[in-house]
Amino acid sequence: MDNKISNSELLERFKLRLRAALYQGGIRYDLAHKVLNATDNSIYELQPLGVLQPKNANDLKIMVKVANEEIFKSLTFTPRGGGTGTNGQSLTHGIVVDTSRYMTSILDFSKIQQTVTVEPGVVLGELNRYLRPHGLMFAPNISTSNRATIGGMIATDAAGKGSLIYGKTSDHLESVSVLMMNGESFESKKLNPDVLEDVIDKNDHIGHLHQKIQELLIPVQDEIAKRFPRLKRPLSGYNLRQCYIDETLDLTRLIAGSEGTLAFITEAKLKLIPIPKYKRLVVVHYETFLLALADAAFLIEYQPIAVEAVDSKVQKSAETLPNWPELAKLLYPGNLAEKGSISNFIEFVADNHDELITKTEALISALNKRQSRFVVIDDIEQINQLWGIRSLAVGLVANIAGPRKPIAFVEDAIVPPENLYAFVKEFEELLNGLNLHYAMYGHVDVGCIHVRPALDMQKEEDRAQIRYITTEVLKLTDKYHGLLWGEHGKGFRGEFVKHVFGDKLYAVIAEIKTLFDPDNRLNPGKLVAPNGEMDKINKIDLVPMRGEFDSIINQELQQEYINSFLCNGNGACFNRDTTNVMCPSYKVTDNRIHSPKGRASLVKEWLRVIAENKNPDAEAEIAEVVFAAMSGCLGCKSCAGKCPTKVNIPDLRSKFLDNYHKNYRQRSLREFALGYIEHILLFAAYAPKLWNFMLAYKLTPKFALQDAPVFASNVSLRLELKRQNVALYKNVTQVQKTNKPIVIMADVFSGLLDRGVLFASIKLFFSLGYTPYVIYPRVSGKALLVGGFLDKFKQHASEWANVLDPLFIANIPVVGLENSITLIFRDEISKFYQPLKGRVQTLAEILAPQNFSQLVAKNNRVNKMPNTELGDKKPYALLSHCTEQALHPSEAQNWQTIFAGFGQDLHITPIGCCGMAGTYGHQEEHKTNSRKLFSMHWQPHLDNQTYYNLATGFSCRSQVKRFTNKRLPHPIEVIATLLAV
Repeated sequence: MDNKISNSELLERFKLRLRAALYQGGIRYDLAHKVLNATDNSIYELQPLGVLQPKNANDLKIMVKVANEEIFKSLTFTPRGGGTGTNGQSLTHGIVVDTSRYMTSILDFSKIQQTVTVEPGVVLGELNRYLRPHGLMFAPNISTSNRATIGGMIATDAAGKGSLIYGKTSDHLESVSVLMMNGESFESKKLNPDVLEDVIDKNDHIGHLHQKIQELLIPVQDEIAKRFPRLKRPLSGYNLRQCYIDETLDLTRLIAGSEGTLAFITEAKLKLIPIPKYKRLVVVHYETFLLALADAAFLIEYQPIAVEAVDSKVQKSAETLPNWPELAKLLYPGNLAEKGSISNFIEFVADNHDELITKTEALISALNKRQSRFVVIDDIEQINQLWGIRSLAVGLVANIAGPRKPIAFVEDAIVPPENLYAFVKEFEELLNGLNLHYAMYGHVDVGCIHVRPALDMQKEEDRAQIRYITTEVLKLTDKYHGLLWGEHGKGFRGEFVKHVFGDKLYAVIAEIKTLFDPDNRLNPGKLVAPNGEMDKINKIDLVPMRGEFDSIINQELQQEYINSFLCNGNGACFNRDTTNVMCPSYKVTDNRIHSPKGRASLVKEWLRVIAENKNPDAEAEIAEVVFAAMSGCLGCKSCAGKCPTKVNIPDLRSKFLDNYHKNYRQRSLREFALGYIEHILLFAAYAPKLWNFMLAYKLTPKFALQDAPVFASNVSLRLELKRQNVALYKNVTQVQKTNKPIVIMADVFSGLLDRGVLFASIKLFFSLGYTPYVIYPRVSGKALLVGGFLDKFKQHASEWANVLDPLFIANIPVVGLENSITLIFRDEISKFYQPLKGRVQTLAEILAPQNFSQLVAKNNRVNKMPNTELGDKKPYALLSHCTEQALHPSEAQNWQTIFAGFGQDLHITPIGCCGMAGTYGHQEEHKTNSRKLFSMHWQPHLDNQTYYNLATGFSCRSQVKRFTNKRLPHPIEVIATLLAV
């Protein structure tokens, strides 16, 4: 290569050559993509030169062919899947090859043969959803299943829950099609002696490759048998033990776990298994975590599919989950145990019920003899809820206060289960001796416990602990016949591969690397280098770390933008599950820049540029990049409730936009119109008929907005309240004079635009003996907050405090109608202004404790169900607002309780965002995505005629009306109809 060519010029030439060669995929050299791909769930950060997103295997072949041209031979390539690695497996200063963006097709499926062929970017959870109707599944069950790609699982040879029975990913590979860096491709599969001989006899490069590897392995079989411990989850990555057995060669055992250091995976043929028909969960409680681990050998005897443990710190963190009250009832019925108990989760599966009972009763009998404390769960939904604690453990333990956060770097050491107690005891002594906090959880059945010491990675002295702790744990795994890495791959821990393999076998795997990638262009610096050159392997403490870059930002800015620092890269926001509310903008764009992780990473990069204080142009450039990313956020707050580390992008966006418009660009008229939409509607309410007329005949400025809201009634709210003998709230003295007062906050949307919820609530409160008062609609500040008008929001928050605090002090209940507004008074006002002196309650919170049976008896009857169509009664289903699901998920259960009081069932529908989310759906540039989200998440449920659907959110009901011309009722309206109040 000409030394005078800069990296930027080289990359531009590479791009032009790729396009000339008809490469169809993405070529991303922009800052946003480089920042996003600079991190994973590890402590490291390496910004790549660029990101390639191939469309298919042909694109990969074109990429490799062009890369082998002389001018481009300095370029290196690192495959990347879900990007959730804990050890920097896919981090590089070279080019990232992201197969998760486009290579997501299921290519072939055979129910008879129980196989499926997929591209590497297929997500495990999506694959198993596809297979479920056929009664089949891909067995490896990992906690990141909703974003982990099959290619990534092969790269790390992932295992997860159930590996005691199901094994690892490599145990379920029929074959893997790979592309080597020299442009050769082949299908790797198990070759018996006869077939292997045929392959070698072809005397081509692939035949030569198989022959050389066979020749390397035959002389070292005794060393292999002697070197590696017998574990229930054996060696992954360059798996010499399993790739050559009884003269049968299986290169998939080398490729699985090789982390992209040998070849690109273009497709994989997977072996499937039937989905177990029956499940049962036994949860056994212990006084200490070590006692739980000591039970490993005893529990394994009963042949469960999984034995998993979580320590007290994980369980304490689980108490922050919105659904913890329900989980606690399952875990600790009656006086079974205190909340602080440690738990082993033991799951059994079977294809028939009798077999399941036989398996579990043997354990239950033994537990009773020992007088153990335990609970048995048979309900599948409840079992899944409890496993959620374990699945979320990695995120839960990261969500702790203070600068020291649990860090992944020695978290997957593995030992024989019978040695687990002694190993973890010494591990705890090591960490206690360093005065470090930590949490533990993991796979008791295979002897793999995840341990994350809490370190402040912005401090040099804490970063120095990485090497010391790692080397000490390595000594412990040697002592207890285990391995440093049992599940999450090696990544930058590759420097210890030689220690584990020994000189003789390390020379073998170095030769294998040389055969596949002689120029060291595939994920260099990891695991092993050609010819065994150790100086080309990265050292765990010399790789750039996130904390080093963050430390240049002053503490004041770090605290102000704390949400950008909470993200640990676990990638929970990358899930594509349409029943999960997080994150709609990522789901609809399939672009990780438009995810909480993407936005948090970009804000942090902007803060670093500010801290460097070198280049105003660079600062303005990154500010524009952040603004573009933030502009796609719906503000639904799903991340605030569903992200394990509670990264709250809407809060972060409000602070960023406030700064952005003060320092980089003044707001446009449209931005003012969006921020002041509540002010505008309050003004329009004086002449609702005129407003509707002007909108109908397009006489108002559009500001690139779609479907502006209209008033459902031309009668003024004041007049309508007067007709129904309802007083407007003036002051607390007025309210205190009446019997059983309640104050209703009538927001702009439910009070002025669509009053059905307001007047149904008023009627119901009257029937319950309350004296309702209504706060006339006023600016809540939600739109101001979304637009970053923080000073103006604080002004309105102060005004609200003057209104509400006297009511709270007087213990007079205040109820909100629209939960996306109500939750502002619980969340944002305390963050951006100051806490109120009480709590605005939701409708369901007020109504759930009521004794409706007395009310029904008083009315003598409940009206005929108002959901009859053609005479057929349907059960009710609740479609909840996304913000409500994220920040107040118990609201749905409250509505279930209320409906049960009337003898009615209410199904809670797991559902994503409808695509409106405040002003997002009204903006011209989001019109297509808004419709897509509605089609993805809501339309299927509306098309399903099984239920009579109800919706709590004003914006959700507006979106349904917009796209179907039907109005979904609010639950309170149904209750009012049932009682004929």
